Amino acid sequence: MRQFVPHVRAYFARDKTDRTIDYRVLVVEQEPGLPFNAGLLRNAGFVIGAADSEYTCFNDVDYLPIWADYSWCDRPTPMLWHGGETRPVAPGASDVVLKHDMERFFGGVLLVPNATFEKVNGYSNEYWGWGYEDHDVRERFVRNGIPLGRRRGTFLPLGHRNAGYELDGTPNAIGRVNEALFQRKCAAGDGPRDGLSTNAFEVLDRQPIADAPTPERTAVWERILVRPRLLPSPQQVEALRPTAGP
Repeated sequence: MRQFVPHVRAYFARDKTDRTIDYRVLVVEQEPGLPFNAGLLRNAGFVIGAADSEYTCFNDVDYLPIWADYSWCDRPTPMLWHGGETRPVAPGASDVVLKHDMERFFGGVLLVPNATFEKVNGYSNEYWGWGYEDHDVRERFVRNGIPLGRRRGTFLPLGHRNAGYELDGTPNAIGRVNEALFQRKCAAGDGPRDGLSTNAFEVLDRQPIADAPTPERTAVWERILVRPRLLPSPQQVEALRPTAGP
């Protein structure tokens, strides 16, 4: 957050194209206590902000735009390209890097028209702990016959420990559980039953994010704390249970 907020504020004040876009940023955070759920938080942010926009960008906090295009899109459009090809599993603790197929990669930064997002019922709320909500939402668009776009934006990735892998690059317990969940949902073809229509959360706090005394460009920035009203599966809880050391 210390890097994301000033960087993105400067980007939308100085970029040759995107400085003309009327934009608003909602930073949605999860109350401590339950495992992290990216899909649920993205759905919550969409519910809170969709009435004030025609399209939404889901931008992970660990990708900072360098050269990108946040203008209107008429289809689901991943924007991350340069900067997402490889990511370290654990900077400083492991030399292993993960390689992404950028032609299919649907994480990091995604633009989507609001009506299209609603058509597929948003992200799944069922992936707790780490991963596969981005695979799931891509599958929803494809199964609904919605064309996909692609913008080859350049982003600065911020290194951090990947919560879905061991130090040797093999999937960890929660990574395996969520991959199996994704495969089951694909086989059943029932993904869109879960999403915006089943999301349940409580807004605990909303605070404006302070700007510089003389901002380059004014925009609404809010930090929103939410409490999920859903629970992980027993398999996810077990996969996330700390293991005893040697």
